[in-house]
Amino acid sequence: MLSDRSLNRSGSDAPLVAKIIIFALTIRWIYCLALYGLMGNTGITGVDSGSLLPLGENFAKALLNGTLHGWNWIGTEPLIMPLFAWLVAINVAIFGKFAVLSYVLSQGVLDTATCFLIYRIAREVYPAAAIPAVIAAAINPTQIVMSGFFYTDTPFASFAALFLLGSASWLKVPTWRAALLIGIGLGGGLLVRPVMAPWAPALLAFLLVTAALRRRLTLQCAGQIAMAGLLFATCAGAIMMRNATNYGSWSLTPQSGMHLSRWIVPLVREAKDSTPWAVTAEKTEQLTAERFGPVTENPFVQSQRYRAVAMDELARLGFAPLAKAWATGAAINLAAPSIILSPPVSQLPRTGFYATRGETAIEKIENFLFRSDNVIYSWILLAGIAGVAIARLLQLVGAYALLKTGANIWIMLLFAGWCTYILLANGPIASPKYRLPIEPLLMVLTGAGFAASFNRRRRAV
Repeated sequence: MLSDRSLNRSGSDAPLVAKIIIFALTIRWIYCLALYGLMGNTGITGVDSGSLLPLGENFAKALLNGTLHGWNWIGTEPLIMPLFAWLVAINVAIFGKFAVLSYVLSQGVLDTATCFLIYRIAREVYPAAAIPAVIAAAINPTQIVMSGFFYTDTPFASFAALFLLGSASWLKVPTWRAALLIGIGLGGGLLVRPVMAPWAPALLAFLLVTAALRRRLTLQCAGQIAMAGLLFATCAGAIMMRNATNYGSWSLTPQSGMHLSRWIVPLVREAKDSTPWAVTAEKTEQLTAERFGPVTENPFVQSQRYRAVAMDELARLGFAPLAKAWATGAAINLAAPSIILSPPVSQLPRTGFYATRGETAIEKIENFLFRSDNVIYSWILLAGIAGVAIARLLQLVGAYALLKTGANIWIMLLFAGWCTYILLANGPIASPKYRLPIEPLLMVLTGAGFAASFNRRRRAV
């Protein structure tokens, strides 16, 4: 399928890349339209979509009614970030009852753009991997399945790919263009999901330290990183000003407290003594009500209440179950096949993972894999895990090939840092959807692994 010319980067591969990109978009749109045709909105929405759509619709109504004023122009609901609110509002305003479908179709375009960014990242780090990487991205089940959901994950992954491209390019040759890509990627990602906030300053510091260690730190380099930081700070400042004006809080989001209370504490408790997630979630809700009374209308105040209770509970649980829960979540996030999220599969009647019984995490996973009450689901899951295992082996080969060149050590440190951060940020919450932001890097490694294997095989012949 791949000629020596395309693997060795001699000559232009633009026509081939264009065909692959068109193919990628076609796959995503066919997948989306097939699910919509068979299942309606149910086929392209997930568990969290039910809360996201009304919030976006409320912003769309305010936009159409002309009632927006002040900082509310960047979004009226603090539970969703501004760019996602605008994306939903535009689709609601233009397409009405077909807004969910139009939004998901637009995600197909965004994810196709991510495929092209993956191609560009691969060209920066290992040119022979560029074509295999974009092919891998085009048929990547995780990208295809997640682009078919009314979620925030696909836009966030696109901005992640953008800052990764900018960072890889800047580490090779510091330029204003690369710094601009970094700033847009970080700022745009924050406008979709607040998880970008802790990463951005760490990345900018890493780039400056790297330049200093390599004796490349000049005033121009510092200015480039400062520009990227300013773009990110502008996006963060706008959100914080909105929240401070409307709710008296300088926080980016009121989601953190609820996240700790309803997810982190229950999953850490389960890692410690196998208490089912639902039992602890209900208990922490009761503890919050007993300690603070009825739910307040200010979401940031309520978030602080949830956080206070959650932090007390985590302190009582101790570090060991915390580490165990995080390790289990990271392993599942890396190993779980994305096909199980596709509605035709996920809606098969069965016991969900969090409701599966087990005295230990291993026993719980074994019961979920081999003692499911739906045989079809089990076989799909096991086949998917086998496919993921093969992909991970190929990616390990790719990582070795990149490190062996000796020229990509700093870029590989960047890649490792982003992967580690995403796994830590997601914590014990287990779902293949949470690895989507690192899929661009995994696809680059897949391409590098294929290219290295192909070249080794060719030399053997």
